[in-house]
Amino acid sequence: MKSFIFTVDDNIRLFKEICERGYTSVFEHPYLAMYKRLHETLGIKMQLNLFYECEGFCLNDMTDRYKAEFENNADWLKMSFHSRLENVKPYKDSGYDEVFRDCSGVNREILRFAGEKSLAKTTTIHYCLATADGLRAIFDNGYRGLLGLYGTSAEPRSSYVSTETECEKIRRGESVISRGIAYAGIDVILNLYEKAEILERLNKLIGRDIIKIMIHEQYFYEDYKRYIPDFEDRIEAAFRLLIENGYKSIFFENVI
Repeated sequence: MKSFIFTVDDNIRLFKEICERGYTSVFEHPYLAMYKRLHETLGIKMQLNLFYECEGFCLNDMTDRYKAEFENNADWLKMSFHSRLENVKPYKDSGYDEVFRDCSGVNREILRFAGEKSLAKTTTIHYCLATADGLRAIFDNGYRGLLGLYGTSAEPRSSYVSTETECEKIRRGESVISRGIAYAGIDVILNLYEKAEILERLNKLIGRDIIKIMIHEQYFYEDYKRYIPDFEDRIEAAFRLLIENGYKSIFFENVI
């Protein structure tokens, strides 16, 4: 079965606004309302990778009044650790204790306000960098898969502590298992390109068994300096192209 994976990094603002606005349902927030529409119309599954804090708010402040609602939608909406906060390369040189603390802190809050069903078994670490000890901390927090950025054969990149041999396999669309964790590469970051180029890039990947796409939360909001007015249109166009070519939306944890 051909499949695609959709993840969203840097999520925190939606929780702050949910608390401030006191919605009856979390899906009254326009960001989550959009994702629910896409799930209902196209069957999309998605994973939100979370920061623990931003200015004036942390996940500990998030109310648990919506826990049952999150649990009831966990078949298509999951959450995971991303980083403590917005910070450049936060875990590039971090040891076990720091990563374990930050990861367990996010996991604990997800369990509290969204329930065990909502906690994903895979994630993307902010900036896709970690030491071997940091990766051990991620494993000890229950994560069994990491998506990263590996570039292309023409413009190679490396994530986490993958060897070049592993990176080459990942660039070809394969997953590599090392130290109990499955590693795979994100194929297209949707906020980097206009819709036409997104579709062009995805068309070149048609034929792979699994295609991984992602975007960042902040580009959804009008007051963000790099706001994308057609945020929903871009991601919906990507979903429709993949579905029309026989791909089904899944979570990364479904294939590791």
